[in-house]
Amino acid sequence: MRKELRRWLRRLHDELHVTSLFVTHDQDEALELADRVVIMNHGKIEQVGSPDEVYANPASPFVLDFLGDVNVWHYQIQDGRVVVGGVPVDVPASRAPAHGSGKLYIRPHAVAIEPASSGAPGFPAAIVHVHRAGPIVRVELKTAWGDAARVDLSPDAFDRLRLSVGDAVVLVATDRDVFVVSDDGAVRGGVTAAR
Repeated sequence: MRKELRRWLRRLHDELHVTSLFVTHDQDEALELADRVVIMNHGKIEQVGSPDEVYANPASPFVLDFLGDVNVWHYQIQDGRVVVGGVPVDVPASRAPAHGSGKLYIRPHAVAIEPASSGAPGFPAAIVHVHRAGPIVRVELKTAWGDAARVDLSPDAFDRLRLSVGDAVVLVATDRDVFVVSDDGAVRGGVTAAR
């Protein structure tokens, strides 16, 4: 019923051409209905923009975490490079933190799984649980350094891999949905992970 109501509200808004304010805690609802989104945290505006702008270029760790599930892994700077669990992450010089540590955020749909035997570069992990949920297979993993991870795949993609619980795999992230967040809270997006 909520999905039908959202479609109706969107059509009504487009037909009447009026400015309206819709308040919700449901991220999907906000991104589907809005032309502009205002994301607030404890009464403070964190970011204002189109749904695509705030999703693709989050202004803060709160916005990044608020707009859907993310894997969060800790990184360290070693020899001038971002390293997560012993795996270097390619970060363009303009986006690379100069020193310290922070968190790497990777959205579950932006991670591919390869069998460990493939030799693909990436983050080593093991499958701990597989949950088929309609059009998405949610794969829960434990990384080699002990952090949890989740990957969302289509049923066809998962079936082609022929993987099961306990299998060793490599996680390969795309560059669009990987974000480096340094300890000072600066968000650097569009980096390429695990090369």
